[in-house]
Amino acid sequence: MFIKKTITAVAVDSARDYLKERLAELKQLDLDKDGQKDVDQVMEVLNHLGEKVKDSIDSTDFPKLASGLEQIFNGIGLVGDSVDRQKLAATCDELAKGIGQIGHLLRLGIAEVKNQEQS
Repeated sequence: MFIKKTITAVAVDSARDYLKERLAELKQLDLDKDGQKDVDQVMEVLNHLGEKVKDSIDSTDFPKLASGLEQIFNGIGLVGDSVDRQKLAATCDELAKGIGQIGHLLRLGIAEVKNQEQS
């Protein structure tokens, strides 16, 4: 058991050290060769975007937003209430029947054409 723990600890330490080395190498990259480390450029972009998001949130009028959302939900309710669900359901049933009948007629037509070719 002691050997297993020791081997596991060594493996974890080795993996951690390897990742630290790779991370240190990544921090030195300058892929676009502009003299600024890529990690610094990424941090600069993320900080800039974070400030823009913060500004957007700070300038949002949440009471207006809530009022607009309330109007949308009320409008959705009105749209739903304006539809006669029974008539819509009956229309959907008739539509399904009609499509079924058309499909049946098409299959009969295909069978007739096949029969004529074989004759």
